[in-house]
Amino acid sequence: MIDIQKFIQRHSRRIFAIGALTLSLLLFSLLMAAAPTGSGWMVIRPIAAGARIQSGDLSLVKVNLGSDSSHYFGAKDLVIGKFATHNLVAGDLLATSDLQQSSPEAGVSYLPIGILAQDIGSDISPGKSVDIYLIPKDSSAAPALVLSQISVASVDSRSRSLGGSVNISVSVTPTKAQLLVDAESQGRLVVASDAF
Repeated sequence: MIDIQKFIQRHSRRIFAIGALTLSLLLFSLLMAAAPTGSGWMVIRPIAAGARIQSGDLSLVKVNLGSDSSHYFGAKDLVIGKFATHNLVAGDLLATSDLQQSSPEAGVSYLPIGILAQDIGSDISPGKSVDIYLIPKDSSAAPALVLSQISVASVDSRSRSLGGSVNISVSVTPTKAQLLVDAESQGRLVVASDAF
């Protein structure tokens, strides 16, 4: 018994160092076991509701979803070419409820329009819901709301940085497209962020 106590007193620093090293190796192995084991699709740029998913919209990332993995698309799932059921923002993981096989609205098309730089907010980006107003050429006519809660499909950032006219594309049904084209012929369009 006395020999053990003497041994511990003489080698206490070594015993403490070996214990600390063993503990750190044990913790390291536990952390490695908890590292992400699966893969999931993450949105890397905003996607408008109804838009077709393209390869540049997503990135495959390592994630550990545990028991929730069945609710998300993984590396083996085909997501390119499907349609977004609602607006998706950068950083979202693609859940199974985010995409569907066909376009959510039959007849949805992407209508390009040119908006003066001063008539579009700097916060307007793809996936954003906007209201479009008409300022008529005829000064006796009052400005009017043309369409509300329209989803922006794309914004040409190059034309925005140059000033002048900003080219955007909105996701609309044929009926709404006709209203928008008629309004564009009657005056200047203004795009504002939708409040809701």
